[in-house]
Amino acid sequence: MQTDLPPLPKIDGDVDLMLDVYTHSSLRFDTAPMNDDYGDTHRLAELGAKVLDLAVTYHLYSERPFLTQGEIQSKRVELLSDTRLDSWIQAYGLKEKLRAAPSEIHSVMNNPQEMTNFFHIYVGALYIRNGLPTIQNWISRLITPGADVRLPDASPQPNPAPDGNYNQQMPGQAPSQTSSYSSAYSPMSSQTYSPAPPNSPPPPLPGNPPVFNYAPSATLSLVTLALVNQTAAQRGMQVTYMAEQVGPPHQPTWTVKCFMGGIERGRGTGKSQKVAKEEAARQAWATMGWGPT
Repeated sequence: MQTDLPPLPKIDGDVDLMLDVYTHSSLRFDTAPMNDDYGDTHRLAELGAKVLDLAVTYHLYSERPFLTQGEIQSKRVELLSDTRLDSWIQAYGLKEKLRAAPSEIHSVMNNPQEMTNFFHIYVGALYIRNGLPTIQNWISRLITPGADVRLPDASPQPNPAPDGNYNQQMPGQAPSQTSSYSSAYSPMSSQTYSPAPPNSPPPPLPGNPPVFNYAPSATLSLVTLALVNQTAAQRGMQVTYMAEQVGPPHQPTWTVKCFMGGIERGRGTGKSQKVAKEEAARQAWATMGWGPT
């Protein structure tokens, strides 16, 4: 068993994600709905398998002296084998955290393919919450203790000009012309172009979002999404939600608006759509004055 293990990266996320990662499919209903944020563990396993393959391949690619294509392929097969992944799982004590049906717990824990799938699920969840750099650093140190493999810098590089100089071109900026081009097209440079005025005035700027004045309390934290929807239905009000996502896929920020009868009554933000939706519902509950807050 490997003794010089790097620290196991923690998954930054909500409780639902952590429970799903450590829950075997034998404890799930086939008709269970998908999570609004990441779907289910089958999707996480598919994503995690590809991300793990990339991290291992890039580590081997970065080794010095260079490995040949054949050496990279053969070493990658060994590093991604069921036996190797099972040894990593045992070294971190992850088997003890995995929950499965009592009737299947023994067969699951001793099935290398099940353990490989479990490891892929963990990597997939880690990717959507922490990103590729965290995974690359972790996997590289698992393969070679103390390794410092860094992903290539994705920042844009200056564009070489025809005269050999480098001119930094900003996004949306027209490329600069050399003196030979400007002299050749000097008659055009003296012309100016004025666009025709618009036929209608520009649309008004959007107003500021509504402000919901409420003080969070222990009582309000007990208000659930189901309670808000049920209360609205009992009072004959239609409840709708509008969700928006910003930021990178591995670290999104969700904003959800709650509308009562077509009017925005609450707004919530969070790392998952579920968390943001529940916060929006609680704000709407307080705004409508339903019960103690």
